[in-house]
Amino acid sequence: MQKNWRHVLAVMGVTLLLVQMIPGPVALAGEISSSSAIQTLAMPEISLEKAILIVKTNFDVPSDYNDFNSTYNTYDDRQVWSLHWNGPAGKPGSFTAEVSASNGDILSMNYWKNDDQASNNGGLPTITKTKAQEISNHILTQLLGDRAQQLRLIPSDQEVMPLGNNSPVYYAFQYQRLINNLPFLSNGASVQVSGSDGHITSFNLNWSEVKAPEVKGVISVAQAQQAFSMAPFFKLQYWASAPYKPLVVGQKMTAKLVYQLTGQNGGAIDALTGKPLELGPGDWLATDSSLSGGMGAKENGVSPSANGIPVLTPQEQQEIDRTALLLKRDEAIAAVQRWVAIANNLTLRSANLGTDWRNPDQRIWSFDWNNTGPETEEGKPQSLSARVSATTGELLGFNLSFAQTGKTETKLDRIAAQKMGEEFLKKVQAKRFSQVTLDSDNNSNAKIGPESWNTQSFAYHRVANGVDFPDNGMTVNVDPVAGVVTGFDLNWSELDLPGVSGILNKDKAVESFLKARPLTLAYVRIYSNGLPGNLRLVYLPFNPDRSTPLSNTMDAKSGELLDYQGQPLEKGPKPYTFTDLTGVNGAQEIAALGQAGLFGDFASSFKPQEKMSIASLLRAMYLSRFGLWGNNGLSDIEVMTKAKEEGWLKEDLQPGDYVNRELLAKVLIRYIQLAKVAELKDIYQVNFQDAAQINPDALGFIALASSSGILKVAGQILAPRDEVSRAEAAVALFRTLGWHS
Repeated sequence: MQKNWRHVLAVMGVTLLLVQMIPGPVALAGEISSSSAIQTLAMPEISLEKAILIVKTNFDVPSDYNDFNSTYNTYDDRQVWSLHWNGPAGKPGSFTAEVSASNGDILSMNYWKNDDQASNNGGLPTITKTKAQEISNHILTQLLGDRAQQLRLIPSDQEVMPLGNNSPVYYAFQYQRLINNLPFLSNGASVQVSGSDGHITSFNLNWSEVKAPEVKGVISVAQAQQAFSMAPFFKLQYWASAPYKPLVVGQKMTAKLVYQLTGQNGGAIDALTGKPLELGPGDWLATDSSLSGGMGAKENGVSPSANGIPVLTPQEQQEIDRTALLLKRDEAIAAVQRWVAIANNLTLRSANLGTDWRNPDQRIWSFDWNNTGPETEEGKPQSLSARVSATTGELLGFNLSFAQTGKTETKLDRIAAQKMGEEFLKKVQAKRFSQVTLDSDNNSNAKIGPESWNTQSFAYHRVANGVDFPDNGMTVNVDPVAGVVTGFDLNWSELDLPGVSGILNKDKAVESFLKARPLTLAYVRIYSNGLPGNLRLVYLPFNPDRSTPLSNTMDAKSGELLDYQGQPLEKGPKPYTFTDLTGVNGAQEIAALGQAGLFGDFASSFKPQEKMSIASLLRAMYLSRFGLWGNNGLSDIEVMTKAKEEGWLKEDLQPGDYVNRELLAKVLIRYIQLAKVAELKDIYQVNFQDAAQINPDALGFIALASSSGILKVAGQILAPRDEVSRAEAAVALFRTLGWHS
């Protein structure tokens, strides 16, 4: 009871707030909307709570995936709840599902967990393809009931199945829907099953409720083939494929003579007339290029055979409670109407309740209206889109388009259009408009006088603490002919803006920037209106280190150049040329490793006779496996942690600890995924004179490493406990990297 009263009070509070903060609508071209133009999309029959229960009844949502949120959207006759569960910070993963809000069908599901990446054991998958197909068939029967009988498995006998040596195995099954024993293109289902434990990782359903014509009076296959051969859409022509990588100087693309299907009908022949299928403007054919979620039949989405009643988690209940406090769809539409008149020739096509990507805590209603009639009436609105806050009803943006009137006389000049736009902004965003200034850089049409084709646009950017914030602001569009506001957009992030204390002054900032990007004399070519002009000599900031990405952004406090994510610019990978390899055994191999960007601990010195530390060896192993970009900045501790996660290091060591031969053999054999073989008991022997000094748990690793040629010693003395030099360890790694080939 208390919860219901809280809901009523919250709605009343929002309603009162709307009444107080929003005056009457600004008059725009077009007629005031009738209620029929709004009530075109049915309200959802399946609530958010029921949608959650449907998913949790049919699929096992991990209990620790407690970061939950939802979105609701509609488009034409499609109404969908999108549900998102995310794993905890230390255990990344996600579970997402779409549920039809009209009948409860599960339209899609995708499940990803981080341990999928480590689920293979280097051999055959645990689940066979036959068993996976049984799992797939079972879930379809569970979800669709009798409708599953209309599905036919599309054969995949020619699909290559990996053994799981390098990545997890997933079995994918696709099903075609049949009506009257004929395939219904674009309708069907797909299921993906994990080969490691049989859990379903992906499901998609596309099911339209349609009435199919009877199979009567159709032409024969031979007649259709003849019609196809005579049709103009199958042509002989030259064709060149797009290169899979950029062409080098002097290389040319090759052209081939082919027959190619052209036109918008996809080569379809009308089975009744025997002629090519004719499509009107804007028409297109839905094929089986993808099987995404669609609408289902009017059946209960919860499986009748499900045992027990799922329990909502606190996070799911919290999301339901949060959503209940938001404006309903019609309340949000009413908020739009307070500012923008909705013409009665417009039909609501889509409504979406989602989050603001800039402010995830903010919920937004987004709407689209379109003129769906066959004719376009001159001067009538043709489309309207709008966004409002789902919490307060605040207008966040709209765009209105009209059919061409043919009129050329403008009612407003640039100044009058700006005045009209600013009056609108002061009404819809009074507080924020006081924090912006006209953006001269984004008002390019200011120099162009109002014309019938030239909508006047005015952009304003935010100013905080006396500093411009170009990425935040608002824009307004004014039609100078009709004399109305036709568009508005607010881009505003609720951020904690830091103060200006402690920043570099202008001179220091310039000095720091030009230290990284020195001014360089160079020729440049000036293009005018797209046409090349003469060469010019200029000075311009140059990027001398091509291994570092080009950046025009610098941290005002630290003076560091920043990447597109606002992080200090990472130094790119570079090769190392070692100068101390003369007379060293394995100098060529070590030099090659240096050229690959590995073992740069001491820059141009390799220090071959020094002892190899475990952190240095593991860093080279990790970079060779996962690449240098994005990993060069890893600390020794991070490298050790990642090596343990990969299973290469099981011993409790510190980064500076030295590597002996036993440890060298262990980490390298684990690196090539032969640890399980090396751990087999009572099958290994070695011919070293000091074999008795080898730890029993290391014998298999030593045997494999020595017999494969990865580990080599002079003579018959292994000295398993001796610490190895950097040269010996690096050469052993080089052999390991080429072991498969």
